[in-house]
Amino acid sequence: MIVGGGMLAGCTGVTDHGSTPSESNTPTDSEPSADDSYSATLSPVGTVTLESTPTNVFTHFPWFPDMTTALGHGESVNYLWWDGTAAALEYFTAGMDGVEIAWADEPGEYGFTKEQLYELDSDLHLVDPAWVTTQDNWTRDDVDEIATNVGPWFGNYYSSNHLTPPEEWADGYEYNTLWELFDRVASLYGERSRYEALASVHDGLLETIEDGLPPASERPTVAYLSLETDLSAIHVLRLNADGYWNTHTRPLGAVDAFGDEEFDGPFIEVDSEALLDADPDVLLALWTVTETVDFEQLDQNLRDDPVTSEITAVEHDRVYAQGTRWQGPLMNLFQLEMTAKQLYPEQFGEWPGYEDGDVYPAFGPDEQLFDHQRVGDIINGEF
Repeated sequence: MIVGGGMLAGCTGVTDHGSTPSESNTPTDSEPSADDSYSATLSPVGTVTLESTPTNVFTHFPWFPDMTTALGHGESVNYLWWDGTAAALEYFTAGMDGVEIAWADEPGEYGFTKEQLYELDSDLHLVDPAWVTTQDNWTRDDVDEIATNVGPWFGNYYSSNHLTPPEEWADGYEYNTLWELFDRVASLYGERSRYEALASVHDGLLETIEDGLPPASERPTVAYLSLETDLSAIHVLRLNADGYWNTHTRPLGAVDAFGDEEFDGPFIEVDSEALLDADPDVLLALWTVTETVDFEQLDQNLRDDPVTSEITAVEHDRVYAQGTRWQGPLMNLFQLEMTAKQLYPEQFGEWPGYEDGDVYPAFGPDEQLFDHQRVGDIINGEF
């Protein structure tokens, strides 16, 4: 049974542009190529130009702190909403010498006020101003005031799941991929070389995956889930949806066990009988490499429950830990590798499993789907 589920000043220059919401195909070479240009264009804010590398940066959603870490500027983050993402990124990057999640000790609450932003006095706000105007006590005038008096906004939240932006922002709102968004943030930080090096790794990983995928008829059915440890709530997410929340599952082309269901929002809530009716070959359990969910207990509860114990994925030991869909480029690289091994062990090597407290497996060079050391070197500026 399914039970339900859903501009600006304050910088050297800003230019508005417009079109209807669509997937952006803006070539990345339209961005400045010099490492000291600090300028980028993004819907819905237009072009933002800074005078130098930002050193005091406000964020809210965690894909932006991931980006700052990838660019070697994690220490610039002064605020983020704490949701367990730091723990997930620490899990993935624990084997990289010299890579520190500098913002892991900067937890904040969901939402923020104008007063907080004035107090932080940030060089840059990596938040979509269109999304900000949907929050309590925020208007378009408030957004413009912060951009003018404190620092510019820069974000594109509604690309996350190809959501509909607020009506007053819809004209000219474009959808961007995660790596297009990262491209533009890298330009604001003056880190074109780092971005291009990481993008090359990402391109190679996608090519490796594409070349290794089995025929569509041989791919598993997958339920992409967010579960409570005690199974008191089971939420199903789309496996192959548009947007950067699915950047690590969509390229793998597996069959969504709930692909025929209607979604009013990013997820639906189901009960254990509905999960058994779908009977997926694989269960992907989000948030389980964070402190949010006890994966070992969750796995045991699935085995002990009289209904879920009959699911094919549970019977065949194909319940897998995942990080979070709220990923930046670093987590995306590791989650692509992780999920490829979980779904296609014959093609990409078997995933060794996960126990609470583990760090990401130390795959040998022949087992890695991308060069982990290369990524660490890029983050550390040694490339």
